[in-house]
Amino acid sequence: MELLLDKTNFELNSRTRGSAFFVHIDDEENGLEYSIDCSFKENNFQGESVNPSLSINPIETNAKNIQELVGKSFTVDTIEEADEREDTFYIFEHEPLERYELKILEIKNDRAHIRCTGIAVVDGYADPYTTAEFKIDCWLPIVTNIKDWAKFGL
Repeated sequence: MELLLDKTNFELNSRTRGSAFFVHIDDEENGLEYSIDCSFKENNFQGESVNPSLSINPIETNAKNIQELVGKSFTVDTIEEADEREDTFYIFEHEPLERYELKILEIKNDRAHIRCTGIAVVDGYADPYTTAEFKIDCWLPIVTNIKDWAKFGL
């Protein structure tokens, strides 16, 4: 399972630069920042063919190296917080997340094993808006600079 959205499974699209674990190394005084993008292959969801994607913007940490990110977790508890951070889940269009928890489970072979669970807004135009539970469990290539893409053939 890479993405379970309600009861629909989606496979991670690992052949695109739209799926990565980005590590931002600015200076040695502050900790690392990381962000993630996950793009998934097309599947049928609620009667429509969709290619979901998740974008979680930079998260500050006190980690001094990439291995220290293992075990770190980050939580957003409200739709307002996710909206302010501009974290989005694209299903039919870009929508905010109602809440989520992102955890870094393991780092090995230039890849990060992440798990992200929560509730995404599916239709923000509905009154009231509709949501769906999601669970992502996947390995993402670690990208620290543009040269890293070559390691993954991208």
